Amino acid sequence: MTTAGKNWAWFAAIVVIIIGLGIYLGTHRRAELGDGFNYSLDELSKVDPSLIHYKEAEPLQVDLEEVSALAVTPEGVVYAAGKDAVKVYPMEQTIAVDGTPTCLAIDAYGVLFVGFTDHIEIVPKNGERTQIVVPSDRAYLTSLAVDEDYVFAADAGSRKIWRFSHEGGEPFEIGREDGGGRRGFNIPSAHFDIALASDGSLWAVNPGYHALENHSADGAFLSTWGTSSVAIEGFGGCCNPVAIALLPDGGIVTAEKGLPRVKIHNPDGSLRCVVAAPTEFSGKGSGLDLAVDAAGRILVLDPDRKQIRIFEEKP
Repeated sequence: MTTAGKNWAWFAAIVVIIIGLGIYLGTHRRAELGDGFNYSLDELSKVDPSLIHYKEAEPLQVDLEEVSALAVTPEGVVYAAGKDAVKVYPMEQTIAVDGTPTCLAIDAYGVLFVGFTDHIEIVPKNGERTQIVVPSDRAYLTSLAVDEDYVFAADAGSRKIWRFSHEGGEPFEIGREDGGGRRGFNIPSAHFDIALASDGSLWAVNPGYHALENHSADGAFLSTWGTSSVAIEGFGGCCNPVAIALLPDGGIVTAEKGLPRVKIHNPDGSLRCVVAAPTEFSGKGSGLDLAVDAAGRILVLDPDRKQIRIFEEKP
């Protein structure tokens, strides 16, 4: 037999083995897993009522297509984004934009920052709009945070947090992997949220690690916490939490997808209470967004219901 003939013979034998293995695996089921491996999403959806410290008030109905982002001023003025527009409540004002925003923020002077995949549109109360363009061809902005000095932008596509001046210009990067123990951001999907604390530090979700991280405005790593678990104290799924917001007392509100739930953690990561259990959501929570007003009310953007749901602490 020639060398070519031998090669073809070996190839045919391998094909026969692969086909036979496939038939065997397809017709022989493995033994069922024991009871210890069985779990019920219904069981996981149940939350001890004593942990739920909030009750829901009358929600706001959002009259927009593709409801996508939420922000609120300390005074309680609510901004909701959707296709080609940002709605302002309770005034029912509509601000036209080009496209569907991916994130929103408002500064202390009422200037609106509207994030899209690769740029930020700055909308003052009066005057001309300007833009900050993200210097990455992989950009996918998912969250904004603004103070008097900087505009922070979480970029899930580039897996970076950009810090810009209000005029734009060359950005500073926060949270990069440094080879000395700093692990960088693990972003498996477009869920990457940030929030500014009253001390000027920046909280960021590191969703692939089921963790939250605290950084200074200058990028110094300060602390981290988080547990990968479907238990009420942790964060499960591929990439949770999907959204965060900060209470006036420093408590951290988190929202999760898959098994949707809203909780409050203390700054050290310990669970304080539950705001909304999975049974209070009709979908899987992939589009949930969070905001907190000065009164401590927790606002949850629920795209499945096209509502801004409002939760108040129980007396």
